[in-house]
Amino acid sequence: MKNNKSINDITLFRYLFNLDNRNLPQSILNWYSNIGSVVDSDRENAIRELSRIKGNCRNLVIFSKTFIDTMDKSYMKFTQFHMDILNELDNENGIVRSPYFFEGCYVVYSIKSGCLTLWIFQDKIDKYLSIPTYYICVSPKDKIKGEGHQLDCIILPLLDNCMEANLRDYIDMVLDYLCLRQWAEVQLGKVSSTVKKEIKENKKTLVITEPGLDYYLFDSKWYTEICNDECFQVSGHFRLQPYGDGTRKLIWINEYTKNGYHRKATIDKVKDGDISLA
Repeated sequence: MKNNKSINDITLFRYLFNLDNRNLPQSILNWYSNIGSVVDSDRENAIRELSRIKGNCRNLVIFSKTFIDTMDKSYMKFTQFHMDILNELDNENGIVRSPYFFEGCYVVYSIKSGCLTLWIFQDKIDKYLSIPTYYICVSPKDKIKGEGHQLDCIILPLLDNCMEANLRDYIDMVLDYLCLRQWAEVQLGKVSSTVKKEIKENKKTLVITEPGLDYYLFDSKWYTEICNDECFQVSGHFRLQPYGDGTRKLIWINEYTKNGYHRKATIDKVKDGDISLA
């Protein structure tokens, strides 16, 4: 994470995960007023809407650079699944980070009643506060499914003189991530952070380390082909074996030596007709 602060110190995370009692939406509104930025009813409502996510947000997910590089080439293929993913993940809230976002930028998302809402947060604008720069609301334009499906998009700048190109990239990245996480083979690596605290004990100051917030690194087997020509040992293990009558039974596989391994990328399996997305 290219950010001087740890996620445990960022006000956005402290608010979303109930680490302190600060009313972040009100603090943001006060900050806008102090710098002379207009706070109209639309901006105020967009910022106060964050309160419904507090305490009900999935851990931060950071996209790998390889994932984003490959998704840039084929994101339009996922437009046909937009309606399905928004319906399936109704009431989900989360936060994501991409290597192509501005440094210190996070996207908070919320899905409700077939609508995707995004808040774009910058952690570099103010020394103490995480400041939202844009509010984006997205919903299917019609009820027609397909590759060319369109989305209605409302973009509300939350800060005066806010200028940022390619805001649609935030939408595409979040929707693509949700589709792959929900339906594809994904690799989600958990990273645990720590927090150092000073405590007084017997008139001495001690520094202790405690567990902090966890976050996840996201990659996908969608574009990854694995080829290993070397023999390796496979330890004995249980497997839930499916049968043709629709039942599954727990069976034991003895330890054995495997002569290499090759797995096609999922996208190639689809192209070759091995599996279907339908």
